[in-house]
This record gives sequence, C-alpha cells and structure tokens, in this order.
Amino acid sequence: MKKIQILVSLFLSIFFLVNANAQTPSAEEAAKKHEEIMKILMTPPKIPIKTIGIYVYDGLNTMDAFGPYHVLSQLMGVNIFFVAKEKGMVKNQRGLQVKVDKSIADVKQLDILVIPGGAKETFMQTQDTAVLNWIREIDKTSVYTTSVCTGGWILGATGLLKDKNVTTNWYRAEEIMKMYGAKFKQERYVQDGKYWTSAGVTAGMDMALGIMDELMGKKYTQGVMLDLEYDPKPPYKAGSVSNTEPIVVDMMQQMYDMGLQPLFEAEKKKRAEAAPKKPSIFDQWAALKTFHSVMSQTFHPAEEGKLEPIKTRSGEMLEKANALSKSAIPAEFNTPKINDAVKKLQLGSAALDKLVKNKKTTDAEITKSITALHDVFHEIVGLCRDENH
Repeated sequence: MKKIQILVSLFLSIFFLVNANAQTPSAEEAAKKHEEIMKILMTPPKIPIKTIGIYVYDGLNTMDAFGPYHVLSQLMGVNIFFVAKEKGMVKNQRGLQVKVDKSIADVKQLDILVIPGGAKETFMQTQDTAVLNWIREIDKTSVYTTSVCTGGWILGATGLLKDKNVTTNWYRAEEIMKMYGAKFKQERYVQDGKYWTSAGVTAGMDMALGIMDELMGKKYTQGVMLDLEYDPKPPYKAGSVSNTEPIVVDMMQQMYDMGLQPLFEAEKKKRAEAAPKKPSIFDQWAALKTFHSVMSQTFHPAEEGKLEPIKTRSGEMLEKANALSKSAIPAEFNTPKINDAVKKLQLGSAALDKLVKNKKTTDAEITKSITALHDVFHEIVGLCRDENH
C-alpha cells in the first residue's frame, strides 16, 4: 500500500509541474497522458477485494503460493497474507521455512482463498477434516475460491468442485478430479463461476493474472505484468502433457506413481465402499420384480424338464405381464427400446398361456415358448442395465 501511495504522490507532483508549463503543446500532451495514467492507477475493482488468504502447509510447492501472492498483492488496498492450520513456521518441499502469523482459527472470512499444491503432503490435506471444514466455511462468503496445481485435490475433497469444470496438475488429472465429481479440462487455468483452478505451479501466476484482469481490466493487468516483466520464453516448447515428448511424460508419470498412486488407489477404494449402493433394477421397478418372481419359479423347473409349474401358473404369468405393461416405467429406463420389449413380453406371455390351455400343444412347444419369453425378459433387464450406466 505504501508503494502505491508513493507512486500516486509522484504522479501528482508531475501533474502540477506539467500544469505550471501548460502553455506549450507538449505540456498539454503530457497532462493528458498523466490523466490517462492516473485513470488506470485509480481503476476501481469490479468487485471490492479487501482480504486474500493463501493457505499453506508443510510440503507445499513454494511457487504455487508465492506466484499468486506476488500478482494479487498488487491490488490496491488489499490485505494479503498466509494462513496455516496452526500459526508458526511452515516448510516447503525442500525445507525452506515461512513464518505464518495466522491460523485457520483466526480467519473467519476471506474475499479470495488460494490453495496451493504439493505432493504426498497435499494428499494428506485431503484427509484433514478440520482443514476441509474451514475451506467450506470460507467459501460460503468468498468472492473467489481458488486452487493452484494439486491444490485442486484439496479443494476437490471438500466437495465444492462437484460438477464444476476444473483443471489441476497434469498427473492423472482426469482420473483424480473425476473421483471428486469434477470435470477436468486440459487448460492453463479454468474459471467456473466463483471457482478458479490452475494447472501446475507456474500456471498459478496465469490464473492470478486472469483474476486481476476480471477485477481491474486490461491496462491495469498489463501494468502488473510489466512490473513482473512477465513475458516467458522457455528454452523448449514443453511443460504440458500435450507438447512434451512422450518418453519424458512416461518418465515423470512413473516417478509420480511411485509415491502417489497407492494413496489414490486406496482413496478410490474407500470412497467406493462408503458410497451409497444404487438401488437394483428390481428395487426401482416393482412390477418387473413381481414378473421375475413368477418367471424364475416356472422357467428354471422347465429347464429341467418339469413343466407342471408353468402349466399351472401361465395365467398368473400373463396377469403379471399385463400389470407390467401398465406400470409406470422408471424415468431412467423409459426408452423406446424398453417399451417395445415390454410389449413383446406381454404378447409372449399371452401366446404361452394360449399354448398351455390348448390340449393339443406338445411339451416341446411349451418349453420353446417359455425359453423365448425368458430371453425377452433378460433383454429388458439388459437394456435397463445399459441405461443405468
């Protein structure tokens, strides 16, 4: 803030000096330029931003936190700071220490929350209920909730990214974000409503500049970029899975897999076991279940050559088939193919009942008829399973 005040004072001094010599055309031009410069400097943000908190923890990637910190600190009047689960010293992956003066217990509200990434330690943050609950509380009133790199794992674990378009570090990105119910996009950064997510490490600066542009506009953002001299020219066209040599991508994935894959496999298994079981087809469609009960008690004996059950219950089977055709088909199964198959089942049940009641019908004809009816029944079940997935 002091830096901005000094700049503003400097420009005001220039303005008065220019006005003192306003009789020359060049002075008029300088005054006009000064006015334009002051207009850029004093641009009001689209949304007032007063507090920005960057959540840090042992094992974070330094650039994930410091890149957005440096960019977003150039918003006028903003209070930007680091916050950890407990105040004190936080170490990055290499042991570099950062002193953090605020704990999550101290911070009840933020306009912008930034969650940086790391590796194993980041995964452990996804298991910390206190941290996840704090993020959820901050998100209730935040203007933007954001993540950098694998910080998307932490934000994903809160459930806040469910059904959102997101990006994150390239490592098993689609697989991991799908586990959290999010839709991965291979982009440098992605905005979906109030949620901003970036790809790995350096992409956090791009995301922060995107936020700056949304809040302050093009010229102010260009000024920030010039202050950072942000004009990257890497030695190779690489750095993304889409432009890096495949052998290098494979090498890096294998390195990551050694430490991280077992953790995520265990997490997926835990989530699968905890997920509520989806009701079966028969639980969702009672009339189909009722028909299945009669079918199983008549067809399986017929397979063994015992036709007495079907001969005594063919009328009951037709009754259940008629009830099935009149039943409300569950919405997710209600397709033309399934409707046609139900009609075919009803007609087949009527034909079977007619055969059974005809004294001239042979056992072979009855067996063939109930086998065909059984095939139609399983056609319906198969179609329902296809729709269920």
